[in-house]
Amino acid sequence: MRKIGRATSAGVALAAAFAELLCPCGAEGQETTVTYHGLRPTDPGGRDGLRNPERGLRIETLIAELPGDRTWGPAAHLVGRVPATYSDDWWILDAAHYERDGLTLAQTYCYLDRYPGQPVPQEKLDALQRAFDALRAHGLKAVLRFAYERDMGLTAGPTCGEILAHLAQLTPIIRANADVVFVLQAGFVGAWGEWHSSAHQVESDHAQLAAIVAAVLDALPADRCTQVRVPKYKRWVLEPPVLGGFEEVTAATAHSATPAARLGFHNDGFLAGETDGGTWPEAPLYGRPGNPEFDSMTRESAFVPVDGELFWSDQGGVCDGLEAAAGLCLHHYSSFSLAHSCSDREGKPYAIDRWRQTPITPEQLREARLPASDGYFGDDAQPVEQTQYEYIRDHLGYRLELQRATYPARVPAGGAAPVRLELVNRGFSTLHNPRPVLVVLIGPEGRLAGSWATDADPRSWQPYEPGDETRAPLTPIVRASLEAPADLAPGAYRLGLWLPDAAESLRLDPRYAIRVANRDVPWWTDAEGHYGLNILGTITVGG
Repeated sequence: MRKIGRATSAGVALAAAFAELLCPCGAEGQETTVTYHGLRPTDPGGRDGLRNPERGLRIETLIAELPGDRTWGPAAHLVGRVPATYSDDWWILDAAHYERDGLTLAQTYCYLDRYPGQPVPQEKLDALQRAFDALRAHGLKAVLRFAYERDMGLTAGPTCGEILAHLAQLTPIIRANADVVFVLQAGFVGAWGEWHSSAHQVESDHAQLAAIVAAVLDALPADRCTQVRVPKYKRWVLEPPVLGGFEEVTAATAHSATPAARLGFHNDGFLAGETDGGTWPEAPLYGRPGNPEFDSMTRESAFVPVDGELFWSDQGGVCDGLEAAAGLCLHHYSSFSLAHSCSDREGKPYAIDRWRQTPITPEQLREARLPASDGYFGDDAQPVEQTQYEYIRDHLGYRLELQRATYPARVPAGGAAPVRLELVNRGFSTLHNPRPVLVVLIGPEGRLAGSWATDADPRSWQPYEPGDETRAPLTPIVRASLEAPADLAPGAYRLGLWLPDAAESLRLDPRYAIRVANRDVPWWTDAEGHYGLNILGTITVGG
């Protein structure tokens, strides 16, 4: 595979200008413009979820449990099919159950409740490594959380010093497996790692919380994020000097290595009463615009990863799917739980089951200023009803849709082919982890003939300008210059867009590459099942 250097915007602009001047009537250098269309539910597989990494609905599971640990039990749909005692099959088969929903995420709880006052034993670390290996084998990533206290009101739990000692032990294994960790939640403190009800009241000491978050961030690559349960917790941990002071993240500071830019949110009480289960307890506005805490998260959520879940068994009240979609969009959720208030997990129908049965209409989306592509409800000749569940599933996180591509129809061997791509993000949020953007050529023999890196950063591909109340879709541009090697054999080459994982360990695995939401952009892997490319069209080389 040939790898040619990085394209620059100025170089591409000059190349395009010269091509237009020298070849105005169209031999070599004549431009081809292709317009693409969004997925329709009537397309093959069009009612299925589009499988893409680091976004979407997620399962919730225990991992690395040892014999004798107290467990929740498997999901209801697996009872009788898996062992009654903990097995990794609990979550592997649970994730497989949602294959048609395109599921790629598992929220994984690793409990350390046996180990206050002693090191984490090697057998626990080995079990954790096996879980990471299983995630990798099944094309999944983790929303990872460590915790000690499995409920409220417990009298035993770790001190801050014990947490930090365990974090020091866990850091090497977290770093070694960061490729399959989407986000590492702050966790560790209190019931379920939510920073409340801890036996030693660790959450009441902000300096201790800051020390724990500093250690969590240190366990991750510098460009990766953690999440805290309540927005004000972020201010609590940033105010002590260890993390450099509080600042609200903006477009100018987003996706930097600063602690503020690396702290997102997980709302574990989404729409659970007027306070969102204690997320916004400030009267009288609670979880509504005008509450400073709520408004701060509205602004910051465009730039940091946000996860959430309903309360179990509709304990937070009946939650309408359209209201949920509006909240998920407002706060730019990347991921959301399929376990809470869902019969698949709980055995009885609750909110998510109602979402699966309740239609959502184009008129409702327009009124709520919610995104959808033109073909999402089919076309005038064949309109299709979509449900609240399908809409939420399809728009959590990013949903990238190509609009058009412009490139030469023909390029001589040794010549340059300027490529310009326009896309739109129909999702609720942008991407949050680094990811390369490459354009590629696939040779007539079905092999990758070359790849060219661009200077595009998908983390900047916002669905709309943050703060724009009209939510007018943005159109990010990707530019590249394909410099065809002089010895490239003449023939028809397919032009592709490749958005692989940033980790070398996952680079060639198509399960970790991004597929665009277009009905007329084929998905390509080579004969060995590698890459995962979006085919844009054809360029003729030479001849």
